[in-house]
Amino acid sequence: RAWSLLRILCSPSLPGSLPKPSLHASPSSLVPLDKPVTIQCRGPPGVDLYRLEKLRSGAYEDQAVLVIPAMKQNFAGRYRCSYQNGTRWSPPSDRLELIATGVYAKPSLSAQPGPAVSPGGDVTLQCRSQYSFDQFALYKEGDTGPYKRPERWYQADFPIIAVTAAHSGTYRCYSFSSQHPYLWSAPSDPLELVVTGEGDQVPNGCHRDKTKLSAGL
Repeated sequence: RAWSLLRILCSPSLPGSLPKPSLHASPSSLVPLDKPVTIQCRGPPGVDLYRLEKLRSGAYEDQAVLVIPAMKQNFAGRYRCSYQNGTRWSPPSDRLELIATGVYAKPSLSAQPGPAVSPGGDVTLQCRSQYSFDQFALYKEGDTGPYKRPERWYQADFPIIAVTAAHSGTYRCYSFSSQHPYLWSAPSDPLELVVTGEGDQVPNGCHRDKTKLSAGL
């Protein structure tokens, strides 16, 4: 019976169907082991029933909020939710990846040739692990998501081409295995990238088209 309900959640939405809900993790979807996290499904006012499910497990709860008081490895994975109004089910929310961090020792993060870069210059952030992991993720403090790079032989390079002031900030990286994509290492020590000097001035309303962060996607 549970799986027949889940199949309804996966069916395509029809014209005039209910709007899909949103699903968020607070304070973050990157959760250190033994730290608390709350997953919340949000829909329009007047919802009759919420359903929150963990994908590939067959497990679900008929509730809008899941409170995890202490993160464990078995909570890591992909989640989504839907809601019911009357006899109608909404389309499912976007999937939420809940990641347990601190499962493995932290990698190191360095900048080559160095963490101080002139505007327009290039720099490579190198994440190195003591384990033979094949996946790495780089986070810039304040950004909403990671730059992921599949790599082998213990390290990954994240080139930043034509640096601008927007690239200044604090970076951390994680390492993990593609066989267990939701079990990550602890974060590396923070690396502060500093863009020095004024460099070439760019007129207001213009930008350099080649400015991008290459993540090897």
